[in-house]
Amino acid sequence: MSDLLDTLTEDLKPVKPLRSRPLWLGALVGLIVAALYIWFLYGPRPELVALIGGDWPDRHMPVLKPLMFLALGIGALWGVAGLVKPEGRPKLRYLLPVLIIGGIVFGNLLVEYQREGWDRMADNLSGGVMICYVTILCGGMAGLIVLWRLWLRRSATSHPIALGALSGLATASLMAAAYALHCQGDAPVYLLLVYGVAVAILTGIAALLGGKLLRW
Repeated sequence: MSDLLDTLTEDLKPVKPLRSRPLWLGALVGLIVAALYIWFLYGPRPELVALIGGDWPDRHMPVLKPLMFLALGIGALWGVAGLVKPEGRPKLRYLLPVLIIGGIVFGNLLVEYQREGWDRMADNLSGGVMICYVTILCGGMAGLIVLWRLWLRRSATSHPIALGALSGLATASLMAAAYALHCQGDAPVYLLLVYGVAVAILTGIAALLGGKLLRW
């Protein structure tokens, strides 16, 4: 029996533990590439150009909106780093940015609905909707593919669906943060029904793919 075990294991080589540093460095590089792409191809929103010149915008959303989606992406990446190993477990803190930011946006949406009604709110959905969907979905999917090829396929998670979902949430949110450098749609209804739906679609797709491709 001992000889049989020795024969079966003689060609086995130890696998290096999956480190999280390449994940964070890769995400940073991907975010920079996406931001440069948006900045030079789409063009920055005027408030950010003025901010570079030293003039703080009258409204905070030109700065807060990219930071909001950046926080979502960082929180999701934190979850990805925690779930790639067999002992990793889904934890509520990975979704805290989603719950906090989503609650704030939804609360503002309700206030705006009470104040203006749906017809006036719907006017905020008249511009840039399709290009926003396409940019976040395509850019987020490209990031997800790179993440899979360079890092994620080496994971040994016990929760493939959750890992897939957080991976999609991370890449979509970071792409949304980059696109927010250009987009001037700041209304809560736009954030929820345009940005939010695009991010949710990619998160769902990634969860389905994770359930099939990240099992071991």
